[in-house]
Amino acid sequence: MSIYKSFLNSILLPFGDMLTGGYYLKYLNEWKKYDTLSEEELIALQSDRLKEILHYAQEHVPYYKNIHGSIISDFPILTKSILRDQSSNLVSDEFNIQTLDKHHSSGSSGLQSFTYMSKEHTFYLRALQTHWWTWSGYQVGDNLLQFGISQKRTLLKKLKDIFYRCTYVKAFGLSETELKTILFKMSKKKRVFVAGYPSVINQLAKTAIKNQVKSNIVGVICFGDKLFDNYYDNIIEAFGSSCKIIDTYGCAEGLLMACKSDLDYYYTMSPHVYLEIVDDNGKDVPDGTMGHVLVTSLTNKAMPLIRYKLGDLAIKMENNKYPSNRPFKYPLLKKVVGRETDIVKTTKGITLNIHSFTGVLEYFQEIKQYRIIQNNLESIEIEYIVDKNYNFNVGILEKIKNKLNALTKNCLTINFVEVTEIPSTKSGKPQIIESNLKSI
Repeated sequence: MSIYKSFLNSILLPFGDMLTGGYYLKYLNEWKKYDTLSEEELIALQSDRLKEILHYAQEHVPYYKNIHGSIISDFPILTKSILRDQSSNLVSDEFNIQTLDKHHSSGSSGLQSFTYMSKEHTFYLRALQTHWWTWSGYQVGDNLLQFGISQKRTLLKKLKDIFYRCTYVKAFGLSETELKTILFKMSKKKRVFVAGYPSVINQLAKTAIKNQVKSNIVGVICFGDKLFDNYYDNIIEAFGSSCKIIDTYGCAEGLLMACKSDLDYYYTMSPHVYLEIVDDNGKDVPDGTMGHVLVTSLTNKAMPLIRYKLGDLAIKMENNKYPSNRPFKYPLLKKVVGRETDIVKTTKGITLNIHSFTGVLEYFQEIKQYRIIQNNLESIEIEYIVDKNYNFNVGILEKIKNKLNALTKNCLTINFVEVTEIPSTKSGKPQIIESNLKSI
């Protein structure tokens, strides 16, 4: 460890904790310990915390005081609408809502919501996030390029950027010229890590490939949107096969649920959350089956979120398929499919997720960007932007249609519409599927 990193970790960070009344280092060390626990120890820890938070909610949270029963299925599913309408009744009577930190959702599901937590729990989440980053090889004090949405950096955040050696830039709307400037700036630094949205990191990688820019990027931490296979391949081509890529799964409501590191699967943070995968009726589905994600926070007593329906779809790994030599013993998620609105449905019951489309269209470089819109079960509309650097012809659309028809057994009418622009979501994130079907 360099002299600066030693100074940062042994003097500056403890002083910062003392100054802000935080618990950052405490929880950072706690998560290091969790990484060493056995599967049995982690199961017991999660079980104890689940019982504790359910009992606590019944005793101290107005919304749950009339719930009778002691197991998770006795509690109702918490939707975003309920979270928004009942926010004050979901806060514990042991906390003053005026003194709590307020966290807003991204609104990417179409409905804004917000949660409350203590300052201590905010530090808990920061520590967990940093801990994830260390799985990429990152150490606090390493050079960091971070892409983010908020450009209003408070004094505290600006100081953090300085001490953490963080170059913070906007996540979306970057031109190729801007990306080249960023790459050249990073090429002058040693041992650089990149953190941010996979979509913008993919653009950075493509710019590096196109302009043959060499860099010292050794690790990438993805959060906020989807890391597609072609994004992953571009990152490896641009920054080298030794570049360690971390893919995280969380939400703005203060839940950091899972992280993909050395496996093709996600480690679930069982000391922090309890995950259920359920069908349309709220019943558990067998492991290995896709269903709706319900998440229970085990660590936020100020506003316990119990069976919170994120609007995501995921698949749990079957126990008999767990790799025996995995370094961490946390429970595994086989796949995070995405939002319920990231699914195309058909009259035959066949569903297509985002990867169904990326797996087809990534081979047609003549199409620069696309979006799938579904208004009914019988048809979809594919908006597309032509890449002027390639020779486009309508025969390409026919090839795409044939491949998609093979996936749907010809039960879906596919219409193409050429456009010059595809708008991003309100959060600034790109969106591949826009489903206007009513939730089932």
